[in-house]
Amino acid sequence: MRLSIFLVIALLPVCGCGKPPADAPTVPIHPVSGIVTLDGKPIQGAQVAFVALQAAEPVAISPNGVTDAEGKFCISTYSVNDGAPDGAYAATVSWPEVLTAGGSEPEFGKERLPSRYQDPQKSGLVVTVSEDLLDPLTFELTTR
Repeated sequence: MRLSIFLVIALLPVCGCGKPPADAPTVPIHPVSGIVTLDGKPIQGAQVAFVALQAAEPVAISPNGVTDAEGKFCISTYSVNDGAPDGAYAATVSWPEVLTAGGSEPEFGKERLPSRYQDPQKSGLVVTVSEDLLDPLTFELTTR
C-alpha cells in the first residue's frame, strides 16, 4: 500500500494537464485548425498529420489532429490543440475503418482514402504555419 501511494505521488509531476512538457523546445507555436472533406462531405475520425519539409535533421515532433463529426480538426504538438511550430509541412490524412473501439487501444482495418493521402510526398497538401495563418485550412480530398 505504501508503495502504491509513493508511486502516485512520484508520478503526479509527470502527468500532463494540458501544459507542454518541461523539455519542449521553446519555439513559437501557432494555432492551426481546418476541415477535411471527401468528395464534398466531411469525414469523422480522420487522422491529420504534419511532416516537416526541408528539416535539417529528423524531427522528433509530429503535429497532428483528428477530425470530428463535421470534419473539423485542431492540430496538437506539445499539448492538446496548441497548434504547430513555424515552418512548411506536407500534410497527410489517414481514415482507417475502426474494427473495435472498446478497450484502451482501438483496432483499425482497411484504409478508406486513396494511398496518396498517407504519403507526404504525394498528398499534395502543403501548409506553411506562421503567425499569419489565421484562417482554417480546407483539405478537399477526392476518391479519384
